[in-house]
Amino acid sequence: MAYFDDLAPCSYFPAGQDSLLAVGWLEQGHLFTQGLVNEDVFEALVRLCVNPWQPVAFAGRHACALCRFSGGPGALVYRDMTVSFGGANVFIPGTERVFVAPTLVVHYIDAHGYAPPREFLDAVMGCPEMRSLAYLKALKARGLTAFR
Repeated sequence: MAYFDDLAPCSYFPAGQDSLLAVGWLEQGHLFTQGLVNEDVFEALVRLCVNPWQPVAFAGRHACALCRFSGGPGALVYRDMTVSFGGANVFIPGTERVFVAPTLVVHYIDAHGYAPPREFLDAVMGCPEMRSLAYLKALKARGLTAFR
């Protein structure tokens, strides 16, 4: 996986990077903000990561570079939800642009104490239900329609 500073333009995707802000693209050897994340926000983010809308497919699994020996788990189970890691990203419409985070973001928060930027956490709490018409309209309104 690539490393991006939080809130930097995300050029990981074939198109649309003018609309995308990176969050949670962590890698070994790069500092990241640590702190507490409210459990309600964590639960909302997990719910969005269960079956996130994917405009492009990736092959294979990316392991957690922060888990020193094991590469981390392949999934997170929280309450009645399971998030698979390493092959998907979650797109969250913000105020003006779209945040994009690997689904590993929930593992980073849970296991490594990562604290995403406040703007991202606020967007998570205001995000329409994944794949709903309101969600797709919010993405489009912020300049993200599809990748070429």
